[in-house]
Amino acid sequence: MTLRSKITMLVIVTFGLFIFCVYASLHYSLDQQFEEKQIFIKNSATGRYENLALTMPFLEEQHLHLVGRKSIYYGAILILCSGLIFSFLLPMILEKILFRRLYSLIRSIVYITKTQDLSSTLCVSGTDEIAILAGEMNEMLLALSNEKMLRQQALQEVQELNRNLEERVQEKAVQLQKQMYTDQLTTTPNRLQLNEDMKDAREPHLAIINVEQFRTINEFYGYQAGDDLLLELAERLIKLIEPYHYKLYRLAGDEYAILANEGNEKDFSDWMLNIHNVIEKVPFKIHGHSSYLFVTIGIAITKDKPLEKAQMALEYARQYCLPLKVYHDDLPMKETHRNNLHWIHEVQDAIQEDRVMVYYQPIMNTLTFEISKYEVLVRLLGRDGQVISPGTFLPIIKKTKLYPRLTEVVLEKSFTHFADKDVDFSINLSAADILDHGVQELIGELLEDSCIAKRVTFEFVESEEFKNPEDLSFFIKKIKAFGAKIAIDDFGSGYSNFAYILNMGAHYIKIDGSLISEIGTNPAMVAIVESIVYFAKQLGIRTIAEYVSSESVFLEAKRIGLDYVQGYYIGKPSPILVEENKFCCIH
Repeated sequence: MTLRSKITMLVIVTFGLFIFCVYASLHYSLDQQFEEKQIFIKNSATGRYENLALTMPFLEEQHLHLVGRKSIYYGAILILCSGLIFSFLLPMILEKILFRRLYSLIRSIVYITKTQDLSSTLCVSGTDEIAILAGEMNEMLLALSNEKMLRQQALQEVQELNRNLEERVQEKAVQLQKQMYTDQLTTTPNRLQLNEDMKDAREPHLAIINVEQFRTINEFYGYQAGDDLLLELAERLIKLIEPYHYKLYRLAGDEYAILANEGNEKDFSDWMLNIHNVIEKVPFKIHGHSSYLFVTIGIAITKDKPLEKAQMALEYARQYCLPLKVYHDDLPMKETHRNNLHWIHEVQDAIQEDRVMVYYQPIMNTLTFEISKYEVLVRLLGRDGQVISPGTFLPIIKKTKLYPRLTEVVLEKSFTHFADKDVDFSINLSAADILDHGVQELIGELLEDSCIAKRVTFEFVESEEFKNPEDLSFFIKKIKAFGAKIAIDDFGSGYSNFAYILNMGAHYIKIDGSLISEIGTNPAMVAIVESIVYFAKQLGIRTIAEYVSSESVFLEAKRIGLDYVQGYYIGKPSPILVEENKFCCIH
């Protein structure tokens, strides 16, 4: 129902009720007057009230009464007709004056609602309430329009920011990918990129170039000079291979690789031999001085593990002092040598990939049964998640220059692990470690920077010989100055020279497991161990029994008077320390 219809109905009902009330009121008033006149007419002669019938004819009064009612009835009909006419005229007048402007306002609002065009305005003239309402709504539309513009601007800014962020993320991803496959020093592709490119090569021709004695250059001239030398070598190699469209890669600190997708074996090997001669005959400038490099080259021409086989050829050439060697299946290389190469690469990769693990074996005090110290032992974590024991790789690595690098990793991880623990620990050092300048510097820095120097014991194997004993004496004095302790490991397996121990000023003697393992059954071994313990006590040196693997060996070691015991019966090596500091299984 429209507003006009509602107003019309309201006016009609209102006038109808008004006419009904007027009619009822007049009708009631007329009846009341008639009754009063009929009943309460006062006689002026007698002074008493008499009935109307006594003073006036009743029919005349009744006639007058009917005439009055008709007049009221006709008047009511006239008023009702006038009201109906007015009811139809009033909405038309209101629509002319008020509703037409109101409808215009409504149509404008509906248009804005449908089109969402907040820039439109409501055009209503005048100063009445409708015009005021339209003005207020225009202000509201303006505010909404401004807010919409601000939101659109904010959305555009957010979209622009998102685009910028996406571009930056894409650029960063490209940079990271480039860094992952690029050597940071020379900006040449690295080992990862070489592995990817060899997959796509039809018949890979791979040559590995190793710079001999590069560590000596670093130590003598400094690392910056070494980096400059590597950069110059890379630039020379790039110029040499450019006409042949070969690719150059940097594999490690002193190794480069050259890859050809296909070709002839003899031509490639002859060309690499020429590269070898060019590198060694043309001097390099180091701090303004001319210096010559010596390189060794290993070549593999195969689709099956070319990098591994080129490395084998390189190691063979280095072993026999050859300038170059091409790998063939009949290469006179023993299986042990293959195994050695495997573990050299495995340990090298483990160091770079942080797969070197540190285990701790508890050492118990035989008087208090307390775990008073731990020996630090090395392990490797294979790529398959298996833990590799040191007996598999350590004898091989000790013969290489890689061993001091492995020791550096063990030193750093051990000092970090025991920094916040109130317990002693010991670390094994070899002659190669002590003679290595990098290891010496690292030990000095760790002892100086940490607060645990007095809890560290460095173990030396008695059987190892030093070409210059003064090197060992200097090192021992240096670490003793920080409060660190000295232990002789595997005592009894070598010379068992007590004078040697006195000169070293050792704090502990660790009796070799070959003696301790038999003290439970062999009286001769008991006598030897008792004599060692006796002399050690006379010298004020504490003794430690290794390889205590059973209760009988433990009880015999305690009876003999050994100060500490170590072995699987006490506790196996573990990557975490034991929770209890008491050995509760022994009473």
